[in-house]
Amino acid sequence: MRTSECGNAASKRPPSRSTASLEALATDGPWLASLEAFAARCPRRRDRIGDYERLLSAGDHLRIGADVLGGRHRPAPPVEAWLNKADGSKKRVFQYPPADELLFRTVNRMLQPAAAEAASPWCRSFLPGGGARAAFRSVLADDALPTKTALRFDVRDYFNSIDVTDLLARLPEAFAGGPVRALLDAALLDDRVDVGGVIVDGGRKGVMAGTPLAPLLATLYLREIDGEVAGAGATYARYSDDIVALVPPGEVAEVERLVRRRLAERGLVVNESKSSVAAPGEPWDFLGFRYTAGVIGLAPITERKLKARSTRLARRLLRWRERAGTSQERAVAAFLRKTNRRLYGVPGERSDFSWATWFLPMLDGPQGLVALDEHVRREARYVATGRRTARTRRAVPYDTLAGAGHVPLVTAFWAMHESPGAYEELVARRARLSRS
Repeated sequence: MRTSECGNAASKRPPSRSTASLEALATDGPWLASLEAFAARCPRRRDRIGDYERLLSAGDHLRIGADVLGGRHRPAPPVEAWLNKADGSKKRVFQYPPADELLFRTVNRMLQPAAAEAASPWCRSFLPGGGARAAFRSVLADDALPTKTALRFDVRDYFNSIDVTDLLARLPEAFAGGPVRALLDAALLDDRVDVGGVIVDGGRKGVMAGTPLAPLLATLYLREIDGEVAGAGATYARYSDDIVALVPPGEVAEVERLVRRRLAERGLVVNESKSSVAAPGEPWDFLGFRYTAGVIGLAPITERKLKARSTRLARRLLRWRERAGTSQERAVAAFLRKTNRRLYGVPGERSDFSWATWFLPMLDGPQGLVALDEHVRREARYVATGRRTARTRRAVPYDTLAGAGHVPLVTAFWAMHESPGAYEELVARRARLSRS
């Protein structure tokens, strides 16, 4: 069914066998589970963990739960912030105060089964079993891949650009009424945001990037378009705002028009700088990977982002070393510790997400990792010496970096492809990581 033929979207919601019930919000169980999950995933967020614990100790969560079930809860305005991106631009994000943030974390966990049932088979991002590897492999399963043109689309500022009125009309049946719908209405239709302690009209803010329910809602919003593009014969996958469609060369114009038209009908804008058309045999990118003639490597933008973050960190730590009079050894150790946390996570949380667990399992070889390892070593030496020259290798030899915790991505790649146990043992032994 084409989107333009859907008529009243609210009357066309797909049937659901699951009920998105929030009744358990009146009990301790789901709140405690959310706190435990957050504490395991983000053990260094002690301030937030403390906020959540105080909320539960005071029993405020049960009052909030009762208000949600009675349709009375009105979330506080989220705080607006802007994050610096690797390309120099800024990303608008939002964060609720602790009570509402824990509420939405808990609700997100409770809505997962109904969302997983309602989501399209072509986009299951942020849902159980819907990781990046599953999305990429679903495309690679097409035996005719070498003969097809790859169309890649990226939606600009997707989460914040979603028309929430349209989204609410298109939600699956399990989300369309009762306390679930009342809570979504209260959160998404409230224009207020907190900017520096002043409550203002935030304008169009969509599902609010950075808030707990945003990924789930963004996954569900385009499921009708997913079905239409796949129904047009494309080998198709979407991971939130990242879309790839592989089609025979003669059908490229038709499928490209279809995707662009449907996105435009939703008020969404294609980010042309991240979108592309690759003829059969040419490389194409998806989810930070590059596919070239049957080989999966890192996309150039992935390499640039990691290098840019490493360089920013090195500059910051060099300034800290010079200002505080810190020793070179301590500054290098701090650089490598922070780098390792970004690359490898922290023991006990690596199964959730880290750079390495996202990228390394999909790569067919370590070739692109060599340059990244060299960049990290160069920046570590810059922290120690303030220079990026060949002479710094002699001043800060490899053994010194290894002793301070440097774990090359190439080494981690081979360990991961040997076995999960070998990877875990390598990182635990070499990376000097802890929950502190």
